[in-house]
Amino acid sequence: MKLKQYEVTSRVEFFKEPIQETLRRYRTIKKWAYILHDKDKDSLPHYHIYLNFGSSGVDSKLVAEWFGLQESQVQKIIGRATDMLQYLTHSNDSQKNKHQYAPSEVVANFDFESEIQKSKILGDFKKYSYAQQLEYVNSLPVSEKAVAFNKLQILWKLQCQCMVLNPERNIEVVFIQGQGGVGKTYYAKKFLASLGYDFCVSSSSNDPFQDYLGQKAIILDDLRDQTFEFEDLLKILDNNTASSVKSRFSNKVFNGKMIVITSVVPLQFWYYQYKYSKFDTLLQLYRRISCYVVVTKENISVYDKLDDVGRPVGFASIFKNELSQQKKVPTSKTDFGAAFSKICEDAVGDFLAECAERKAFFEGAK
Repeated sequence: MKLKQYEVTSRVEFFKEPIQETLRRYRTIKKWAYILHDKDKDSLPHYHIYLNFGSSGVDSKLVAEWFGLQESQVQKIIGRATDMLQYLTHSNDSQKNKHQYAPSEVVANFDFESEIQKSKILGDFKKYSYAQQLEYVNSLPVSEKAVAFNKLQILWKLQCQCMVLNPERNIEVVFIQGQGGVGKTYYAKKFLASLGYDFCVSSSSNDPFQDYLGQKAIILDDLRDQTFEFEDLLKILDNNTASSVKSRFSNKVFNGKMIVITSVVPLQFWYYQYKYSKFDTLLQLYRRISCYVVVTKENISVYDKLDDVGRPVGFASIFKNELSQQKKVPTSKTDFGAAFSKICEDAVGDFLAECAERKAFFEGAK
């Protein structure tokens, strides 16, 4: 058997020398961790050792020789590597009835506790978004990715259905208005990052939630009132009740804390056809806006109230637009003429020759 990682298990008396001496002797071992299980009621004191050889495979018989053990005591790791690491302290769900060893009892050449914490991210949608968990799955060894990804998809699908069953939520909506190029999206991203929210930016006007992957926030960038039917927008922005959102491939449920809308059109001009026919309904839209931001080239004005026609009222908190102070650094551009000259024949000479012939023709005709 030749694998990239193993679990070595044996009673204390069968090791011929201190374990760390063996581990440090062989540079082939990239990561290692071990613990002495001496408090288990159903077994004598024994060691559990985790070995990882990186991208290289090592024969199990050779590993057994390093420790002076039988090859049968060098075993293939079942499941994920992190499952085995959790077993060192009996922190797996299936080992809760056994003695719980402290993480400090594990000896390792890497941050063992951090590795264990990351392994518990899968399915924890209260702390981590689906997108963050997806990044974690992508960081796993290739041999573990497929199983972890399938598990994550099932857990996320279950989470979305449970959110529909329990629609209570508490979200805030920020509306950022300003002309094109003043920095609306820039400040939306910077603002969400300052709150510690991961976020996505809407992909297109015809399907804004297409790329939403459970992030804590979403930026509905350059949104227009014709993007959503009015009733659908009210449901999306409802501060207290969750509902599914139409998307091209499958309906999505917003599982976040904040929705940021950027638009060049002031909110007071949205759904203008409802101004007189559905005035009360428009008030529902205005009440959903937690913060209204106006961005100009010079300043950023932040309001926390809107009047009955959708305009910001009261005193604004005013800040400088830092983008106006930044000097634009000229970006290097491709010399397209030079690029095409390498792959095409120059036609300028032919064109000039043709012009000369035509000139001569007309002069002769005179």
